[in-house]
Amino acid sequence: MESLPLAFTTILHSFEPLMRAEVFRSFCYLLTGLLIGEAQAGTVRASVFAPADYWPQRLSDLFCRHKLSGQALMAQLTQVALLSLYPQGLPERLFWIADATYTEKPYARRIASVAWFHRLKYVAGRAKNLKGQCYVFAAHLYTYGDGRARQWASVLVGALLYVKGRSIPTLVGALAPQLRLPPTVRHVWVTDSGILSRPLLRTLGAQGHWALGRLRCNQRVYFAPARRSPRQRRPRVFGPSGRVDQLLTRFSQRLRHHHTVLRVRGRERAVVIWETNILLRSVWPHQALPARVLIVTVPGLALAPWYLLCTDLALEPVEAVHTYTGRFQIEVNFDEVKELGLGHYQGRSGHGVRRWPLFLCVAQLLLKFVATGIVPVPLPTLNWSWYPRENTVGQVRRRLRDFCCPRISRDKPVPVPAQEFANAA
Repeated sequence: MESLPLAFTTILHSFEPLMRAEVFRSFCYLLTGLLIGEAQAGTVRASVFAPADYWPQRLSDLFCRHKLSGQALMAQLTQVALLSLYPQGLPERLFWIADATYTEKPYARRIASVAWFHRLKYVAGRAKNLKGQCYVFAAHLYTYGDGRARQWASVLVGALLYVKGRSIPTLVGALAPQLRLPPTVRHVWVTDSGILSRPLLRTLGAQGHWALGRLRCNQRVYFAPARRSPRQRRPRVFGPSGRVDQLLTRFSQRLRHHHTVLRVRGRERAVVIWETNILLRSVWPHQALPARVLIVTVPGLALAPWYLLCTDLALEPVEAVHTYTGRFQIEVNFDEVKELGLGHYQGRSGHGVRRWPLFLCVAQLLLKFVATGIVPVPLPTLNWSWYPRENTVGQVRRRLRDFCCPRISRDKPVPVPAQEFANAA
């Protein structure tokens, strides 16, 4: 760890209370190998940063034998992210992204127990004998920059392994309490249409969290019933209903519209946001779940409308739509964590398969904070003519490697001839 910058070692030392001294020592060697790039081909290669008396087998014990709580690691990683992003205090509302990714393993035949944890789902164009693991990740969504140049970014703070018999929305609901989020602020989970479901809404509602996600066009929603008449014995819970794609035509009098600007197809375009309060059925028994439907249309373009659902009624419709545009940042995180080696782990233990993405989340958080300027670290610039961007996770990793492992060869000084030296004297 002596070769890493001081900001990195300070963050890594915050994980020291979670493990024993010898375990933390192996943890530091592994993270150093991940950040510099030696552990991508094999985790044992991270032992090159250890002294001569260190056994490389201890890195394998970090995955299989040593006791290490995944919940405590994710909770500490979440706390580190919040303290780094909001040193002056937490905002009123925090946004979290949940999504799943599949890691293909072409060498799965060499791993004995990979069949225990692979996802039985066929995708068109993929070989039938190709196996791997599916992980459900959670990321924190934040903004960086100044003024109008603020942009969305996200960092991974936790992951769970997809196993047979549990759905992805159920795993997202199980992942949320393991982060141990602060109860003093409002937490909104941003998901896509494949994860936003009644089991997820039920689990998040029981924890006091809210959801923001994409709706399918055939989703049926309900409105509040009319006022109860004196002759009515039992009060009605639900009023008129309709499909989401029919709200603009059948219930236009119930919709309110807003105007904003979004980046669509590479340009800033004016969009119209239609919103109304609705009720969802079958989330709670004999009880309706109040929510808000947002319909985003782009005048002048032949695009299908976006149908969004937000259970946080205190969130402004325009802010909710702008927040959902940042959901794609988790796809960027998946590319970054796969580049770090998400699919390269070849362990045969269930503990190792579950711990590997957590270690990668720590490495991705460090690199992402340097790339977005949250953690200032002076690194040398590479000045590549074919790749001018210096603040991406991959480029920051290469700059860190150049900082920690400087080049051995140096330009030799040009010798001055003796005659010229004498004339100068």
